[in-house]
Amino acid sequence: MRITEKVINNSLTRNISSAMRRMDKQYTQLSTGKRIQLPSDDPVGLITSLRMYDSIRQNERYKTNSETAISWLEATDAALNELTSVLNRLTELAVAAANGIHTEDSRQAYEDEIRQLREHVQQIANTQHEQRYIFGGQQTKKPAYENFIYQGDSNRLTAEIGGGSTIDFSYYGEEIFRDIFQQLEDFANHVDVGDYDAITEVDIDNIRNQLIHVLNIRSEIGAKVNRLEKNNSRLELLGVQYESLLSKIEDVDYAEVVMQLKMQETVYQAALGAGARIMQTTLLNYL
Repeated sequence: MRITEKVINNSLTRNISSAMRRMDKQYTQLSTGKRIQLPSDDPVGLITSLRMYDSIRQNERYKTNSETAISWLEATDAALNELTSVLNRLTELAVAAANGIHTEDSRQAYEDEIRQLREHVQQIANTQHEQRYIFGGQQTKKPAYENFIYQGDSNRLTAEIGGGSTIDFSYYGEEIFRDIFQQLEDFANHVDVGDYDAITEVDIDNIRNQLIHVLNIRSEIGAKVNRLEKNNSRLELLGVQYESLLSKIEDVDYAEVVMQLKMQETVYQAALGAGARIMQTTLLNYL
């Protein structure tokens, strides 16, 4: 094969261009901090990094869901804490009213307070969190109760907080308040007519049972919040692990890239020097 000037020049041009492309790639890696710029740089690494990005996004979604559930449960517990205070006051009123030694004015005062507390319980039942009614089941856009009648459904809100792991984080009105509104109406009527036996044998037990029921639900809420907080801690750790793995796949080793760049710069300068000498030799042929 005859080695012509054109062959030499083409080979020289290819070598210089190749060195420039490699230097450009390394400059880009240094400026972006990323090892993979094109799929051809590392096809397997690219696929792995895409999967890792998907895992990170999914993990973030689980964390968001978990935090949403915690916030909702804490709002629920705050409402039930207020309800607990109301029930404690109703217990005091029932014990006092059952005494049986009252004037008409004192009975009227008890009755008025009972009816006011009944209204307040409905306000609690219509508690909102982030503009959504928390006790309406999945009907969160409208008040759970109107005129002491339940308007929601019997479904709970759920959240996916891990791969194949879900939790329900809401309570619908009828499972919390049950028939409390009718019970309080009866209580007020018993006070109005002076039916002290009914207050002693029915109303006090109704209120205490409702209080126990609410405290049990609050205990359940506390257990759920504890589970979600532990789950969030696990997700935080998992997120750090994902980011670390992604960094190993994508991020450049600056020391290694700088070393390679210095080598390529040397190759590039050598190619330019060789080209300059060849060009001088070629020009002399014409002198």
